[in-house]
Amino acid sequence: MKKLILGGLLALGFALAQAPYVGGHVGLFGTSGLNLLNGGLHAGVGLQGGLEVRGGVDFTSVSGVLTTGISTDVLMNLSMPGSAALPYAGFGGNLWFSSGTTDFGVHATLGLKYPIAGAPLTAFLEVQPGYAFAGAGAFVYYLKVGANYGF
Repeated sequence: MKKLILGGLLALGFALAQAPYVGGHVGLFGTSGLNLLNGGLHAGVGLQGGLEVRGGVDFTSVSGVLTTGISTDVLMNLSMPGSAALPYAGFGGNLWFSSGTTDFGVHATLGLKYPIAGAPLTAFLEVQPGYAFAGAGAFVYYLKVGANYGF
């Protein structure tokens, strides 16, 4: 299922793409009082009009149990005249797989990208506040720092 979702996103993106990229991040994942180290990989494409679509997979260890997450995002690049930094905002969804259970959630994304001069790399910092519908539900967040490699 994971491969099907990511493959579909990539196929659609590459068909319409202006700027495909792959990247990775490290950061924190958590909820009230719980902050866990998180890492992941993603692939995305720039579309016309400043839009991007991105799909990724991330990993978090919760009490020694590995939780795998799949996320999709639709992002809009915003303008900041006179600055090399590029803010962006968007929304997306999550699926988390852990110990035979599957949970889902939604999130917003707020971020800032900064191209690294002389390299096809773009550093980024983003926060994703969200809501997980598992059990009684919970507000969650991701705080990510990473880089994208553009083709």
